[in-house]
Amino acid sequence: MIKRPETLEDWINYLAEEEFPVLSETMSRLGSLDDFVADFPSEMASIILQDPNMTARVLKMANSAYYNVGLKKINTVSRAVMFLGFDTIRSICLSSGVFQQLLKRDSSERLLRGISSSFQAAVQSQQFSEARNDKNPEELFIASMLFHMGEMAFWTFGGAAAKEINELMLEEGFTQIQAQEEILGFRLSELTFGLAERWGMGNVLLNALHRQDTPDSDSRNIILSHRLLNVSNKGWTQTSTKRVIKELSDYTKLSLPDMRKVIVDSAEQTVEVLKGHGFTQLINNLNFPPGTTIDSSLYQPKKVKIVKKRAKAQLKAPDQEAIDNILNDLKILEEDEKELDVNFVLQLVLEGIHRGVGMDRTLVSLIESGTGKLNGKYAVQDRNTSLVEDFKFTLEATPLFNKVVKEKKVVWSHKAVYGPMAGELLAKFKVMLGSNDFLAGPLMVQGRAIGLYYADRQLCNQKLTLDDLQAFKVVVERANQILESFGR
Repeated sequence: MIKRPETLEDWINYLAEEEFPVLSETMSRLGSLDDFVADFPSEMASIILQDPNMTARVLKMANSAYYNVGLKKINTVSRAVMFLGFDTIRSICLSSGVFQQLLKRDSSERLLRGISSSFQAAVQSQQFSEARNDKNPEELFIASMLFHMGEMAFWTFGGAAAKEINELMLEEGFTQIQAQEEILGFRLSELTFGLAERWGMGNVLLNALHRQDTPDSDSRNIILSHRLLNVSNKGWTQTSTKRVIKELSDYTKLSLPDMRKVIVDSAEQTVEVLKGHGFTQLINNLNFPPGTTIDSSLYQPKKVKIVKKRAKAQLKAPDQEAIDNILNDLKILEEDEKELDVNFVLQLVLEGIHRGVGMDRTLVSLIESGTGKLNGKYAVQDRNTSLVEDFKFTLEATPLFNKVVKEKKVVWSHKAVYGPMAGELLAKFKVMLGSNDFLAGPLMVQGRAIGLYYADRQLCNQKLTLDDLQAFKVVVERANQILESFGR
């Protein structure tokens, strides 16, 4: 940290822009809950694919025992998004973005306990919501999980300010809130509120942070869930713990024995959730109530090793395993689906070209009926560019793309454009798309080209090869075989 943030707004900006830049960009694109659902699933998959760590975590979760009871292997983000659903994907994105970033910088006992407690409170909130037959238990899970994210981020990245708050508490007897207000001028719950608002986390979390705690509110669920874990640290048989359990019994309208059973079940379920999220090392930090069957000795805490490595640029190349996974998913889709979802097929193909062939930018464009105009429709990219907006051509004025459509063949620009005008033609593509080294292939439905696939390595500026062309051709041709029967 070069300059210490001074105001609450400074701290929000510092954490969002300096410590969580990738997450901020991702959550900004995902937008509000309604926008997120409207974009589901193709846009959601495209956003996830921009982040390799998030891609890996989504696939790991989709294949975990907790979420994938039948253990039918899921190999692609596109299918994982369809399988897991919006709320689960959102929680994975957030836990991956927030908690992984924190663990990279800090392995203190306070942080490990904080993350463990966040997950346990989240599972409890979901269980309490389900016991009440509420409509939004998954949203309660997310809100409860992030209830203390500002505090955890501050203790990890707060530097001298965090040390000063600790000193006031240890040496002068300040309470946490008194010390926070003395050093920062605000409470850390306000920092959580600011980050939640910045990332569009919705009213359930924001209301809880503002302590809008009416008897039947979602806020009360979250507040009681966290309060239970806080007081039970002093013992599950303490009067204060029993008092909170009674409040929860009244809130959920469950008997005390049933309420205790829900709490036990929640603790055991949290173990599976942590495994699914890849946080097995945190299980030993859970606060297990009496009656759980979990043997916590099986999950001894492990020191999270913080290793700083200089990133090495890796050359992109076709990944046969990733290509095989895409082809397998296309085969399953062809065999299992009664009515083929063309948009989902296109999303799988884009993911196959992006991950399998190893391209920076992949795009589907469609021919406008009656005009011969070719317009960008969907894209999967390493990072957001204006490719979809820039991809506007007229077939008659673009011989190369016209050739792809008319001859129904895959081309590589550097091999397909030749003759005295080659340099000038390729230069035009460079101006319009930022690249003149690209692959293109026809999008076929019932034997007719209705558009084309496009792919390049414009972002990493790596030259294409014949191996890239062949891998691209395999994916495109398989997709066209499946779409051949669409509508018949």
